[in-house]
Amino acid sequence: MLFVILILGAIGGLLVLIAGIVGGKPFVGLRLKPGDDLPTAAITNAVRVLRNHLVWSLFLFAAGGLFVLAAFIVYIIISL
Repeated sequence: MLFVILILGAIGGLLVLIAGIVGGKPFVGLRLKPGDDLPTAAITNAVRVLRNHLVWSLFLFAAGGLFVLAAFIVYIIISL
């Protein structure tokens, strides 16, 4: 049963790691310099382009969180 907890926790941690990379990669690609000023149109366009990455990132964070939660619940059940 401990093996199940480890697998669930590992899958959850991996999904959260992937979500961080998926969500962060587009922002790193913007290459903004400190002090750069973006007009409202540029910000709106950037959000429109990054929307797909953000949706996938949120989905992966949620899935990873569910796996970690499942591992925690299994641990609680076997501890009782």
